[in-house]
Amino acid sequence: MDRADLSAAIIQEMGAVFMSALSEALPRVLTSDLATMEQQLRAVSRRVFGAVVERVTAVQAAGLERGVCSGCGGGLHSVDPDRARHLQGLVGDYTLRRAYYQCVACRQGHAPLDARLGLGTGSLSPGLLRVVCREGIEGGFENTTERVAEAVGVTVSDEVVRRMTEGMGAVAEAAVQAAIARVQRGQPAWTAEAVVDPPPSGVLAVEVDGLYVHRDDGWHEMKVVTVAPLGPGVEVDPDTGRARLAWGRASYGAGFEVAEDFWYRVYVEACRRGLGTPAVHTVVVLGDAAEWIWHYARAFLALPGVKVVEIIDLYHAYEYLWAVGSAVFGAETPAAAAWVEPLKTRLYEDGAAPVRAALEALLATLSTAAPVPDAENGPLLAVRRALEYVTTHAARLDYPAFMARQLPIGSGAVESAGKSVIQARTKGAGMRWSGAGAQQVVALRALHRSGRWEAFWRAQPQRARLLLFPRQRRPRPTPAPPPAPAPPLPSTPAPAAGREAVAAPQPPPPRSLRPAPDHPWRRLPIGRARSA
Repeated sequence: MDRADLSAAIIQEMGAVFMSALSEALPRVLTSDLATMEQQLRAVSRRVFGAVVERVTAVQAAGLERGVCSGCGGGLHSVDPDRARHLQGLVGDYTLRRAYYQCVACRQGHAPLDARLGLGTGSLSPGLLRVVCREGIEGGFENTTERVAEAVGVTVSDEVVRRMTEGMGAVAEAAVQAAIARVQRGQPAWTAEAVVDPPPSGVLAVEVDGLYVHRDDGWHEMKVVTVAPLGPGVEVDPDTGRARLAWGRASYGAGFEVAEDFWYRVYVEACRRGLGTPAVHTVVVLGDAAEWIWHYARAFLALPGVKVVEIIDLYHAYEYLWAVGSAVFGAETPAAAAWVEPLKTRLYEDGAAPVRAALEALLATLSTAAPVPDAENGPLLAVRRALEYVTTHAARLDYPAFMARQLPIGSGAVESAGKSVIQARTKGAGMRWSGAGAQQVVALRALHRSGRWEAFWRAQPQRARLLLFPRQRRPRPTPAPPPAPAPPLPSTPAPAAGREAVAAPQPPPPRSLRPAPDHPWRRLPIGRARSA
């Protein structure tokens, strides 16, 4: 039967299935309101389209060859020519019938139809898995069953949602780690096709920050990066009226790793947005004054032909000024505001120099006036910390120069990403995560927020998970050795002639549990007296 005849036969067969299902449901549909009618027809469609999927996949299975092991390349021997696999699907429930093989070398199981359909482990079809994972990255796992049932009319347990979401997150995280491994081997992080949305202006923004996630052994810092093109369009800040290069579509990354390892994550995310190609000639790095940020920023991002501009968040600098004002003049006092507010304006308009001069003058006044030892002098320590901060980061506080180039001077984008991408999912009443679980869910959520959701599912991540993390075969139990035979009983020698045989000793008779007739208990009136 050629393809056209086969298609016609399937259509005719499925038409009969549809008519049967509709005839069965129609009496109830005719007496229903619209909401109930829609629910009943959805059930009909699942019955019909489930049968369509089974029929079409049976045709696909018939044309597949045995092939070789995808893991080691070994030969395959047949285990079952018609093994069933049951799936919950987006449009119905399916039972797939397919040939099943085992590798003669590594003993992994293989079903060519599973590979053809992009299936991995689990009982969910790729379409339903996508819906489940979308719900799993948006809210707590304990409420997902209800949300999935409401959306597609399928009941999936909370535990399945958790395992599947974390499993797909592991695939997303594995892709990032593979890119990092390539970079560490001196290879490009991504292929040219993987680079998306490079900046038309040649300017790329990289913002980094840290926040905390409650894991099962306490609070741990998760670092986050936001990468986005800047310009060529210009937008106006609604608060200040200042023109700045417009932010493009942002992408995100996050991890629990130490600083150096995290900067590899930053680097591969920046490469995915065009770093290392002629499209990027300037990288603007924004952050607070954390040492782990500025110790590594240039080392990872200052590639040949790329200029790195380092900017400390303006509002973070303001916090240092307020710390001094509160320590010296009193928290939330008019005197503190009178000292801080003019310096904020000078910092914004003139950079670090006038602020440094004001701090030096205040330090001199406090040093000569206060009899308190330096180690115990809170105002003096606050001024010294701020002066060290302004001196160390003077070039990163040159806001007039940054504004002249229409560059951003605040790290609000990465702080917003930390709240919306990470904390909105990981911080909730009673939430406590394993390290791996939090990393996997955040990786999948960051992938979605970065606009890579569609591409991720086109790449068959369910199948990729099986190849990345193959199931371990359970070792066959070793049968217990048979018990050793009991040694033979020693034989009793026959008595010598003329001697009387001696009887073998007998065990004593069992001892009675009743007391003897003359036992003292017998003479006590226990149990004989009765209360009135």
